[in-house]
Amino acid sequence: MINWNVIKSNGRKMSSAQIRKNMVSFMTRNHPCSIIDSIEKEYSAYKIHLMNGLCLVFDADGLNVKSN
Repeated sequence: MINWNVIKSNGRKMSSAQIRKNMVSFMTRNHPCSIIDSIEKEYSAYKIHLMNGLCLVFDADGLNVKSN
């Protein structure tokens, strides 16, 4: 589980709420009916695995950078 209150973005201050907002906005626009299977936090990225097998990668600011 990710502790959203302890997120640092490349040395800049960015609220965890803004990162969540960016990810949620992307999900509701591009994958509105998808179910999230899991979320992984890596060094400077987040991976969201969907139940349909798709994996979305977001940068430290919560912006989508890749979809597999």
